[in-house]
Amino acid sequence: MEILKILNNNVVIVRNEESEEVILMGNGLGFQMKAGAEVDEAKIEKVFKLENQVESEQIEQLFSEIPEEIIEISYKILSQAKKTLDKELNESSFIAIADHLHSSIQRTKKNIQVKNFLLWDIKRFFPVELEIARSAIQMVNQQLDVALTDDEAGFLALHITNAQLDSNHEDAISLTQLIEEILTVIKYTLRINFAENDIYFQRFITHLKFFTERVLKDNAVKTSEDKVENELFILVTKQYPEAFEATKKVAELLKNRRNYTISKDEQVYITIHLARIIDKTS
Repeated sequence: MEILKILNNNVVIVRNEESEEVILMGNGLGFQMKAGAEVDEAKIEKVFKLENQVESEQIEQLFSEIPEEIIEISYKILSQAKKTLDKELNESSFIAIADHLHSSIQRTKKNIQVKNFLLWDIKRFFPVELEIARSAIQMVNQQLDVALTDDEAGFLALHITNAQLDSNHEDAISLTQLIEEILTVIKYTLRINFAENDIYFQRFITHLKFFTERVLKDNAVKTSEDKVENELFILVTKQYPEAFEATKKVAELLKNRRNYTISKDEQVYITIHLARIIDKTS
């Protein structure tokens, strides 16, 4: 197999016998190699098929920004999830897992803690995934000498759940249509074109998948009356007025069409995601 690109000493993109681009992982696969050379197949440990150009760009961005040990741990987490759940998972989900872990570790080192307001729902609806995530977080903490919290385990459980989503699921069409409606409202309110291969946009889509599932099932998140959380809502909406304006339009859409009321917590999360996208595209 011919090497097309070398991402690091252990990861390369090659063209296989079917002329498909695939990503290979293995100890020393890319060490002292050049594009055009034949890969040492004896060193191949993992193979990932690249479904499209967007996914290829995401993987290249991932490996250029994230340390190799996090990539390796992320694949171990996905493999353990597959074994525990005894089902096939989307192999490329390790991209989202690695991205999340990297962001979580960076936040933790800066002493920034993000509360997972979905944790109660995750415990209730995804208990197996949460236990897998908790074991994974324990492994990350031990191997990388960090202190990720149970909130982060909850976020990781959502990524594991996302890896199980089947495009043939009976709710998939409704889910896709609702996501598209929300994105259309946001697009025309903010007057921007989404860069769909951008990592911030992908994070927002991941959030939207679970948010829209709750909308379709009418499982609204109960807003806390906690003073600190209300202050956070006021702070975020004032700091990101443009993003919040789009969030309000989404709230109007869902109230009018689905009779769904977005909680303050949900509005905060959507606003923060949109603020990041606006900042990246400006």
